[in-house]
Amino acid sequence: MKKKLILLSLTLSLIGGASISNAQIMDQTVYTIPLSSSINLKKVVENYGYGTNEFNIIEADLNDPNNSMDILFNTQGLFKTISIKQVVDSTPNIVAAANTDFFLLQTPTSSIGAMVKNHKVLSSPAESSGKYASMVITDNNKVTFEYLNPNIIIKNITTNKDYTAPTMNKVISNSYRGITVRTSDYAYTTFGKNTSNPNRVEVIVGSDNIVKEIREGKDAVQIPYGGFAIMSFNVDGSELKNNYHVGDQLELTLDILQNRPDIKTIIGGGSVLIKNGQKTPITSSIPGKAQRTAIGITKNNKLIVFTNDGRTQSTLGLDEKDVQNYFYSIGIVDAMIFDGGGSTELYADGKAQNYLYSERKVINAIAIKNEKQTGNVAKVNIVPLKEIIYTGDNVEVIASAQDNNGSKITKYNTPSFTLTTSGFNSQIKDRAITPTTSGKGTINATVQGVTGISEVEVLDSHANDDKYKQNTSEIKKFNVYSNMDDGNDLISQVIKSKMLINSEDAVNNLVIGNNDVYFTSNLRGNSQNINASVPNKIFENTQVVFLNNTVGLYKNESQLNNLKTALNSEYKNIIIAMQGQSKLFNSFEQNMFDKLVESVAKQKNIYVIYKSNTNDAYKRGNVSYISIVDLKNQNYNDLKNVKYLQMYEDINGNLIYNYKSMFN
Repeated sequence: MKKKLILLSLTLSLIGGASISNAQIMDQTVYTIPLSSSINLKKVVENYGYGTNEFNIIEADLNDPNNSMDILFNTQGLFKTISIKQVVDSTPNIVAAANTDFFLLQTPTSSIGAMVKNHKVLSSPAESSGKYASMVITDNNKVTFEYLNPNIIIKNITTNKDYTAPTMNKVISNSYRGITVRTSDYAYTTFGKNTSNPNRVEVIVGSDNIVKEIREGKDAVQIPYGGFAIMSFNVDGSELKNNYHVGDQLELTLDILQNRPDIKTIIGGGSVLIKNGQKTPITSSIPGKAQRTAIGITKNNKLIVFTNDGRTQSTLGLDEKDVQNYFYSIGIVDAMIFDGGGSTELYADGKAQNYLYSERKVINAIAIKNEKQTGNVAKVNIVPLKEIIYTGDNVEVIASAQDNNGSKITKYNTPSFTLTTSGFNSQIKDRAITPTTSGKGTINATVQGVTGISEVEVLDSHANDDKYKQNTSEIKKFNVYSNMDDGNDLISQVIKSKMLINSEDAVNNLVIGNNDVYFTSNLRGNSQNINASVPNKIFENTQVVFLNNTVGLYKNESQLNNLKTALNSEYKNIIIAMQGQSKLFNSFEQNMFDKLVESVAKQKNIYVIYKSNTNDAYKRGNVSYISIVDLKNQNYNDLKNVKYLQMYEDINGNLIYNYKSMFN
């Protein structure tokens, strides 16, 4: 028998207020997608009108013992980069991963900061002390962000003496002077002698940490697997011959590891952004607004892995201060920034969640894991990534499966599920559904015989409008005309004269976009030019608001405020008069507009009147869309086709409408 789990899995919110860049947020949408019982993927879109920011965030509860963190790197050599996609897809138990440390864009390469995995030092901290911080993770999932001493400590257990090396497993420039350490994790061979270092000294240490050989002035040699080499570089290597001897037992460590042996993982990064809930100075600045990756911890020990899009036509991008402000605004206690720009990538559900031109290989990444999976599906989550759904919309969904412990079963990503719909027809391809009919129903995801559902309502994108009445005996309330400002030719003068004749004493005349006050004042009845300079007009049960949708609404904030005022008013009928055609300036404004009008359209009558080349009337969702031909662009070959809009009020106070020929 197929088990069914009903899940209302979509969390959406509209939040106003100041944005991270101190611009006014016109609209904010948040999708919360459960990947496990304690790990969520959040997708946030902030619309400022002139552009947007899109954030992809992993929120993982580190109090849950099912959740752990790990560092990903190239196991074939730390001098190589990795594809996060390839590593995650080939590594079990990873729920999500994101890029981390800065690195040199060259081959061979190396991380700028430290790398420690399972208590073993893989790379030294950044040489510039106090500039680049590190993420420090303990055995019990406690996270801090700290500036580390850059030196590697080489402990000679045999002589009970400690020595230091400034670098380990780093690309070394020809100008470097000092001691460096290279392990078999980084490369297979030592430097060996060369013209600049004919007497280079190399201490060869085996996997048992015992010194096997001390070499001077010799060719490169293989580093023992699991071992390391201590080498001189542009300096006299006599100190190495004095400090170490064949048979000595050595140990590589960091001072932070000596003092805190419970530290399991260290990952290098950039500047600390937040410390103990307060903003900190930016110590490693990256100019410009672009893609960013950052990480933070909340006061209740939740890990926040943050990425944002940038450098696209519509997304603005952030700088470090913007990320800092965002983290501060959501109450992050401690945070730091990682590498960004083309390196930024958040990988979850089998794909990059942020926008990528193409995937850049990176030096390392942080992975969020569920390592105690049973493999048996107990629960399925499914979330559609669209709030207002119309027929014909391409709606991406994200599905996940959890076991009885709440862990994500990582072998199942959205393409692994069988997607279906009920209550409406749809086409399904890959990760998306496209409804072909309207109705209330569910989107379903099934795997291992377990189904999760998300309840949705699909609205018709172009249906017959029951408010359109070809013939009616109701009381006429409005004659609606389009703009005639520049109508100075003979035909236009004839049309204006006809408008004057058709005007009625008891009827309101609305002329959309018109600025000719003299002409409007000569119309009989209550006549109004509806344009950007006119505040909302109230006519008994009806409020009229103007939107100049030929440019972004952000250019005139009062328009958006006027719209919200009308929609939140007590008036039963709201007429939204558009300066242009039916769509808003861009897809983000359209999405905001749809949410605003549909949120009240079941309680009010919403009429969107817009300009077009033809007269058309239809219902989109719960909103009436009515086109009127722009009179100044009218084809006057047949004057019988010159029409205007008539609106009537029925006994219940609802507006109904039809078109009337100007010359009949």
